[in-house]
Amino acid sequence: MIHFIDDAGSAPWADLCEAYYSGNRSDVSFYLDQSSQAGGSVLELGCSTGRITELLADFGKSIYAVDPSESQLNFARSKIGLLANSDRVTLVQSSLSDLDLDSSQKYGLAVVPCFAFMSLIDSDQQQQFLNIVRRQLSPGGRLVIDLAVPNLEVMLGDPSTMYHHMDLVTENGDKIVVYTQGDYEEYSQVGYLKVAADFLDQSGLVTRRVVHDLEFRYTFRWEMYHLLRACGFEILSLYGNFEEGPYIEESDRMIWVAGARS
Repeated sequence: MIHFIDDAGSAPWADLCEAYYSGNRSDVSFYLDQSSQAGGSVLELGCSTGRITELLADFGKSIYAVDPSESQLNFARSKIGLLANSDRVTLVQSSLSDLDLDSSQKYGLAVVPCFAFMSLIDSDQQQQFLNIVRRQLSPGGRLVIDLAVPNLEVMLGDPSTMYHHMDLVTENGDKIVVYTQGDYEEYSQVGYLKVAADFLDQSGLVTRRVVHDLEFRYTFRWEMYHLLRACGFEILSLYGNFEEGPYIEESDRMIWVAGARS
């Protein structure tokens, strides 16, 4: 449930973000399908190191991709620069909590992938963000937001304990062990997370440790439903995975597909 939004632009954090999702393609077919259904160009908010940006562009989509981290955008620029149609992609540094977009430019689809919406830590920021996105969509345009389902283990976890989160294996066979330690404030629905990642070589020796602090906000199902409607959207679908399975009690993510109201 880690989001990658980083207004400070940490280079070590960008390295971890790139490793975290470098081999993950589970959501790309979903976003390709959504962009085909919506038509028009794509607005990607929270593009991180450009994983989704690159693959959508490779299929001929025109994309305006935004992220607050210059370090993460540098990874994205390297990927896009290798594409034959790199001129179809615009990469822009901007905070998600204070978006600065050209209101005359319209998009058929806006996507907020990889839990990036969770970096907006109060309802005013969320509403401002959604109102701006609504303004940027063409008539009939779509919005897709990927959210983590609020997790009781995270909410009730011991804030003094660092938990093992996951192991990653990089493309060159090295291993990254990720730990998290956090606290959660019920009143504000805001969590505070310390992420520690140990980079191990193939002999098991720790060669580097990255430590990063982030905040996130849990948004509950019906809260999100009414928030989207209040900001000018109609709910088209709510999925529990990228295979378009239904959102059920066991789902660990909410994938919202909403249409801009006329």
